[in-house]
Amino acid sequence: MLRSPSEMVVHYRETIGDVPPRLIGASITLGGQKLYLFGGSLASASETRLLSALYAFDLELLKWERIKPAPEDSVPNARYFHTADMWNNHLVVFGGLGARGNNAKSEQLQVLNDVRLFNISTRRWLPPARTPGLSPLTLVPRPRHTHLSCISSNRLLIIGGQDFFGERLDDVCVYDLGKKEWIQRQQYAPTLKHAFAATSQWHTRTPLPDAVATGPDGPPLPEPLSYSERVTNKSPSDIYIYSSDHPQRRLDVMSPLPNAEIQLKDSPVGASQPPSLHFPSGGILGNTLILAGNYPSENKDHLFFMWTLDLATNTWSPIDTGDSLKNGSWSTGFLWHSHSKLVVFGNRIGAFVDAANQLVLGWNEVAVVDLQALGIYQPPPLKMDEANQRLGLAALADGRRGDFDFLCEDGRRIHCRRKTIMERWPWFHEQQMRLMRMGDDPSTSIKHGKRTEITVTRTSCSLSQSYPVTMALLQYFYSMVLGTPLQRAPAVLSNLLLISTEFQIPHLQALVRHAMHLALSEATAAGVYEIAASCGCRSLQIR
Repeated sequence: MLRSPSEMVVHYRETIGDVPPRLIGASITLGGQKLYLFGGSLASASETRLLSALYAFDLELLKWERIKPAPEDSVPNARYFHTADMWNNHLVVFGGLGARGNNAKSEQLQVLNDVRLFNISTRRWLPPARTPGLSPLTLVPRPRHTHLSCISSNRLLIIGGQDFFGERLDDVCVYDLGKKEWIQRQQYAPTLKHAFAATSQWHTRTPLPDAVATGPDGPPLPEPLSYSERVTNKSPSDIYIYSSDHPQRRLDVMSPLPNAEIQLKDSPVGASQPPSLHFPSGGILGNTLILAGNYPSENKDHLFFMWTLDLATNTWSPIDTGDSLKNGSWSTGFLWHSHSKLVVFGNRIGAFVDAANQLVLGWNEVAVVDLQALGIYQPPPLKMDEANQRLGLAALADGRRGDFDFLCEDGRRIHCRRKTIMERWPWFHEQQMRLMRMGDDPSTSIKHGKRTEITVTRTSCSLSQSYPVTMALLQYFYSMVLGTPLQRAPAVLSNLLLISTEFQIPHLQALVRHAMHLALSEATAAGVYEIAASCGCRSLQIR
């Protein structure tokens, strides 16, 4: 049976390996290409039974692995309703309801405020930090559970939560992960019954039109492509806190300041907004906030919803997945940032579980939502500043300092510097090294390619492409952007996608996909579909 385009953005897989049991209150955090699950309480137990187990889930192999702690490690107390984040290759665990001592079956629970780190490279738990002794007591957060947390640059933010007696804690506390001390605490009164916090390790920037690389003369420049820039302590990312408590949905924005203070501001939710979702989750990708969660309804239809918020226009839009997530039990969505995918754990058979207002998490099946197929992704980073882009394009246009030729299929030559191309094209660098090892004969050549044939010698490179495509390719190597009218022509972009795919130029491929997404229209759709299918770019093909 044919699937609709909306259903094609979702595919299902069963997980393998050491699949964790069904849990309540566990944390799960992305680190590289793996998700790390820690703690929780067994959902099948008749009484509270807490775990201190740590699992890793390989997102590419879809395989679970239980990580056994080293005998000499000080493993954190078993706990649930804690939080975990990723920082500098470390899993950062804070707080929660924990067992006293090592008795996971103990009915005597305690509320925690410890910060524990797990090094995912060495797979070792770091010793507990002597935080209370280093930080002023007024800055140390009260023990809590059911709170929110996130990391902005080198700082861990702990937001709200409840104490042992279920009383709401109205503050936000800041922990310096480098210094291992609490540095800020201020008032904040969120409603966190059904809420989540999201931030990004990237800023999305758009160059001003007059600051974009260009040649000395030519037609008007195309609209500049946005790019990504890493957050820093001096330029941290905003933190978005979404609360979906019925009937009032709320979006707060926290702006970390250099002095560790937090600037708070409300963001209007807008007229069109998501329903009141239980257990919301999601993240930020590019300029888009992704929201996913369960909506308990009487007729059991459309229980799992996904919405997006355009952070530039403050506009909410639902994600249409057709009938894909209509049935079954789906719980929490985790953003796989580098692949522009949302990974949702659950089961296609079963029903939404809301026992005692607690979400039971199952791990034996995943639904993977292709966000790039919806035009949601992180733009590629900028490799060269605007001034050097202009200098590079001017040097290519001048051509007098070139020591190497690119030969087009019509016989025309483009002069360039071999060193520049070698530094920015690993495949080309490898061919030049091979030629050097083959001897001193300058006529020795290497042929390669299927859809685009390339013949490389020490002094030239013959490319079975037209002059415009070859020039656009060299403009990229000299500027590391797609900023000229020639580079952004639809036919040229298609051929650049072919070249970047076949000859391993991932940054160029990402830029071409970015430009194609932005320029997609009825006039270009057929051509984009064909070339995307040819190059294996499924996300672009679906869109």
